[in-house]
Amino acid sequence: MGGIAGCVGPEASVEQVRALLAPIVHRGADAVVWTGPGVAMGLRSRAGRTGTDTAVRVDARGSATVCAGRVIGVSTSPAAALAERLEHDTLDTTETDGAFAAAHWNAETETLTLLRDPFGVRALYLLEHRGALYFASELKQLLALADSIGFTVEVDPVAVHKFLTFSFVPGEATPIAGIRRLLPGHRLDWRRGVGTTTRWFALEEHLEDVPQGAAAKRLSTLALQAVRDRVYAPGPTALALSGGVDSSAVGLWLRELGVPTTAFTLDFGQASVEREEARETAEFLKLEQVLVPADPVEIREQLEQIVWHLDMPYGDAVTGPQWLLARAAKAAGFESLWNGEGGDQLFGGWTSKPMVAAAIFGTGDEEVSLDEQYLRSYHRFYGLEEALYAPALADRVTPGIRRAVIAKFMGSSRAQTFLNRVRLTDLSLKGSQNILPRAGRMGAAHGLDVNMPLFDRRLATWSFTLPTELKLKGACEKYVMKLALQNALPEAIVWRRKFGMSVPMTGWVQGDLRPAVETYLSDDRVRSRGLFRPEFVRSLREGRDVASETRRRRLGERLWALLVLEVWLRRFVDARGRAP
Repeated sequence: MGGIAGCVGPEASVEQVRALLAPIVHRGADAVVWTGPGVAMGLRSRAGRTGTDTAVRVDARGSATVCAGRVIGVSTSPAAALAERLEHDTLDTTETDGAFAAAHWNAETETLTLLRDPFGVRALYLLEHRGALYFASELKQLLALADSIGFTVEVDPVAVHKFLTFSFVPGEATPIAGIRRLLPGHRLDWRRGVGTTTRWFALEEHLEDVPQGAAAKRLSTLALQAVRDRVYAPGPTALALSGGVDSSAVGLWLRELGVPTTAFTLDFGQASVEREEARETAEFLKLEQVLVPADPVEIREQLEQIVWHLDMPYGDAVTGPQWLLARAAKAAGFESLWNGEGGDQLFGGWTSKPMVAAAIFGTGDEEVSLDEQYLRSYHRFYGLEEALYAPALADRVTPGIRRAVIAKFMGSSRAQTFLNRVRLTDLSLKGSQNILPRAGRMGAAHGLDVNMPLFDRRLATWSFTLPTELKLKGACEKYVMKLALQNALPEAIVWRRKFGMSVPMTGWVQGDLRPAVETYLSDDRVRSRGLFRPEFVRSLREGRDVASETRRRRLGERLWALLVLEVWLRRFVDARGRAP
């Protein structure tokens, strides 16, 4: 929870910061603003939360720091802790972990430093305009200031192009031209109108020869510590329990630490895939379980609220159900929500298997580059640009833009083995730029702190020391994690094949979500937006996917992505980020 905002420039003022903090009352009722020569910044938060700041921290020299979120191991003032580490250049230590976005003004050097946590749970948006730098925790905050500072809100077609492949926008860009993000694990130092961005945290491969028994024991120790580090206050908590091994493991570790936990499981009715496995885990761990109906009618009715709180367009079908689960946890009186996200990215989960199998056993197309294989795995609109894009969009994008995103990680010198290159890409894209911020924002929308302990700095760093065979052993993914859990959880939970959460989106868009699809993606709407060919979108609305597609679920995934994008454009471009 909590959010920050500020400005550095000749016109920085209290009024500007108050305007920036106004759109995020859902992050806390308490707001404080601090100003210095040519700088103003503030914080919105909820008082009384352990390990968070409720004020701007100012030292004897006039330097000031604000922080939204928490730093691992800091129970009083994360802002003060980060300021001290910046001063002594000790930021890149294993202790600097957690979920935070911070701003520090050094009065002596007149330098603003912006920081974002290692994995990107907290966001930080940047706008350079007329010699000033504006920053904020949410995109809608900067849009609230657009008219008063003379900033023109326009769509970035390249960002839209990327979204249509990934189902999120990767990299620094946002779909608003001129507004960018600070990447996870990075810092921006801004001094006298010049900004320098550097990475302060990076994962690197350093393989070690370790017996599998010792590795399994080490995983248990590190994971339990990661959970312990995120138990900020006594009292019960909520757990998003899917029935898979990752969320089951988090439930186990919470129980071992004596944290009273209630499991919340999404119920898709007859379309449920892992509901019974979640029930089995809850019974085994003696957790109270609440089934949350994944009701597409409620998602349809609250669609604009959901997209507004997301802040960026996220086209994964799980978004609506995540909203419902977070709402249910808050209604039950909980302040925090845990999940098991991260196991696949850390330990070679199922998303890695097809590419790795192709590389090892030669089952793929050898003429297709690794970057393109990875792009194809997203199953949205990659390769369908000619059919989907209207000239206004097609003429604004160039070949290679999306491959460059992948190549940055797949070809990185920080990983040598093929599996670790795939994992580095998964962590940096699917994890840090999709899974974490999306889950965090759905929690924040309802006043919940979201804890994802598998995205832990020590645990992730250690995972890059493990040999490939301890992560993917034959067809068994996350092998070392399963070894660590095999004597603590039911065998059927640990060793069964992963199915993942299956949202019946195709049935929804052809049923209860159809009124929204017909309204937002009508021929007239699509034509007036000018980005897509109405005839192709119409074919999807009518249930006719591309001829080469054999999986029925892809139709729903594609329509949902287009639906979210159109709602996002209405709220953030047409309405300048105003709440529904």
